[in-house]
Amino acid sequence: MSSLEPKRDLLIVDDHPIITLAVKSLVETMLTNYEPHTVHTAAAALEMAGRCKPAIAVVDISLPDGDGLDLVRRIKEAAPTCAVLVFSMQNELQYGARALKAGANGYLMKGDKVSAVVDAIRKIESGGMYASPALAEELLRNVAKPANSGIETFSDREYQVFRLLAEGHSTKEIALRLKISTKTVDSHIEHMKVKVGCSNKTELLLQARDWWRSTQGQGAS
Repeated sequence: MSSLEPKRDLLIVDDHPIITLAVKSLVETMLTNYEPHTVHTAAAALEMAGRCKPAIAVVDISLPDGDGLDLVRRIKEAAPTCAVLVFSMQNELQYGARALKAGANGYLMKGDKVSAVVDAIRKIESGGMYASPALAEELLRNVAKPANSGIETFSDREYQVFRLLAEGHSTKEIALRLKISTKTVDSHIEHMKVKVGCSNKTELLLQARDWWRSTQGQGAS
């Protein structure tokens, strides 16, 4: 890159300082045409995205002050030309398709080799989509066999509530975490019960916990 050519802004969103420092170091060393900016909350990410209109955003979807899938959408609204790479500990087979539907240009798990971050950024900066072979296969499988029942039919908000139930959060805690009313949480629970064939909330909780254990077994951290 010419020394006279201005650097492009790259936003790193993660609530773990070690992760933000590692990604920032990678960018400064291997992607010298970018100027990295690090933030640790969804609110700060949206403020930064609106102000500097980054070319690339590397985003964790597990943040303390907001839902990551919703953050992907809102970053794309604030900076429509921004390419978003989700970089998360959450299992790609559970969250990858939803992240891409939300507007992400790629999904990378933190358990992958560090150099994959650079590979993914280079892929999406050129207009491509980044997915691991396992995620690509899952996406193709979903296209070939559309879901018509069960967890796959949950809306993104229902999916968030289901995951938080699986983690042991109460209705009140979920409402506070997602910034919605307890009545809305209860409404989502009722809809989910119908979709997965549960007769009561206890059955739904048990299914959520079984699902959560199975996703951890597939490699989520």
